[in-house]
Amino acid sequence: MSQISTAGASQRDAGVVTAAQLTDQVAFLSDWLPPAPARVLDAGCGRGDLARALARDGYAVLGVDVDPLAVGAAATRGVAALVADLADYRDEHLFDAVVCSLSLHHMRDLAGAVRRAWSLLRPGGILVVDEFAWERADAGTAAWYHDTAALLAAAGRPGPEPDVTPVATPHDHWVRRHRDEQRMHPGEAIVDEIARHFDIRETVRVPYLHRYLSQRLDDDADGLATFTVLRQIERLRVADGSLTAVGLRLLAQARTEGN
Repeated sequence: MSQISTAGASQRDAGVVTAAQLTDQVAFLSDWLPPAPARVLDAGCGRGDLARALARDGYAVLGVDVDPLAVGAAATRGVAALVADLADYRDEHLFDAVVCSLSLHHMRDLAGAVRRAWSLLRPGGILVVDEFAWERADAGTAAWYHDTAALLAAAGRPGPEPDVTPVATPHDHWVRRHRDEQRMHPGEAIVDEIARHFDIRETVRVPYLHRYLSQRLDDDADGLATFTVLRQIERLRVADGSLTAVGLRLLAQARTEGN
């Protein structure tokens, strides 16, 4: 088990909603990452929030992302980051761990990205995945998400979809959006691809919709209050079976030889 702090330094100058999500991510990573100063690749680093938290805890972190604006923002915040697609990225030094946080489902070349992650790891290195298995949402889960999103939009929190309204067939809308419009890889496809090159050590299903809905919240105290309630509701409903956990966390170890 690595020694990663779950408060304080890892959250400095992040917004409070972002900090709350970082606390959760860092807590599970502390059980799975090798000890610092292990070399870690944050594949799909975005603005670098997670990379900064890991670096502050002593890890040698490099972030890569295809979005130049996100990489620029990460760099201005002190993150070592490069504009690169994981599927094409090469490095002269191997990594002890690759972390993919909500990035694989967007990858243009999923097979290439997973294969490249394997090639970038030292023998026995690990891949840690924090993902969104959208295909696991049943009718009730999709309805809860869409109804909550519509309520937040009506309350002045439109997020990335300002025209959100209640829909009569939320599950159909959910599938159409994720499979057909955004062409997201399902969690099952991600797991199958990882299994080609890695030995999967652990998989955990976790609540995720509160994180998805957080895109509609301001990163301030009011946003945190709403985020906290959404998280509590989702956890309770997942526990009693009313909602399906669509979050996926996975720990895998690179095989000595790839397939």
